[in-house]
Amino acid sequence: MTLVPLRTRKRNHKRSLNLDREQYKFSELRPLERNRMSDSPNATPVTDDDHWEIYVTFVDDKPAVILVDLGAAETAPVPVKTSLVWLWVHLKDPDDEGFPSEDEDLVLNEIEDAVTESVNAETTKYVGRITSDGRREFYFYTDNPQGFREVATVAMTTSAATGYQFELDDADDPEWRHYQDVLYPSPEDFQQIHNQHVISQLYQAGDSLTEPRPVDHFVNFPSPETREAFAKAAVALGFEEVSRPDRTDETSFPFALGLLRVDSVDAETIDRVTFELFELAQEHQGEYEGWGSKVVKK
Repeated sequence: MTLVPLRTRKRNHKRSLNLDREQYKFSELRPLERNRMSDSPNATPVTDDDHWEIYVTFVDDKPAVILVDLGAAETAPVPVKTSLVWLWVHLKDPDDEGFPSEDEDLVLNEIEDAVTESVNAETTKYVGRITSDGRREFYFYTDNPQGFREVATVAMTTSAATGYQFELDDADDPEWRHYQDVLYPSPEDFQQIHNQHVISQLYQAGDSLTEPRPVDHFVNFPSPETREAFAKAAVALGFEEVSRPDRTDETSFPFALGLLRVDSVDAETIDRVTFELFELAQEHQGEYEGWGSKVVKK
């Protein structure tokens, strides 16, 4: 049995990922519908608590894409599911960043189907996966690690898994530290997730994403003084102040600030812009609320 933690997060949003994120930006936001609709009696059922999100980060100083069930946090840790179990599948043809091609990604999804449909939902909870460093890693919590090993081994004999090298192991993790410390998003990661949602809405409306346009940003503060100090710093970064409403219905951050700057809204650009404002707001005891843009087509 391995000791937790087996993976560590580099929670540093200042580092830029150079991977082509088109593969992950929208298509990977699917809520694992493939193993929800299975006819298998052991397949993981749909529950109101399921809430799958995806984000890009670093794990063990390597670029990584994490898909995680945020809904699991509502009940974590589950007292009877104290064992972390995992299946690591080694990619056959990773790119220079350690990620699969689009074709191999589809095969890995079939492997994921086979594994998640095989485990017993009564004893095992699928909480997330990491794609990084030439592997796709699937993580579960269970009260029966040996049973997981057996069904996962059988699942890896399916035609989709032919020729794939894989590793199975487990660790005692009653506090679900791996879920909370590695899989679960940081505040900066949540900002990235929010960015993806807004980008997805714009993209589906026909937005080019790369055309520069006025982008609105909203930040809240605990006092007029912190708002004023932030506003001066933001203006120095090229943002225009457009509003200073006081929110009488808000007790913690009642002093709001609206900003505007012309930027494109592709993922790399908007992540860089919002992370800059996110950090600046923290330095001034504030809270970055979010951003918005009108649809701009080519």
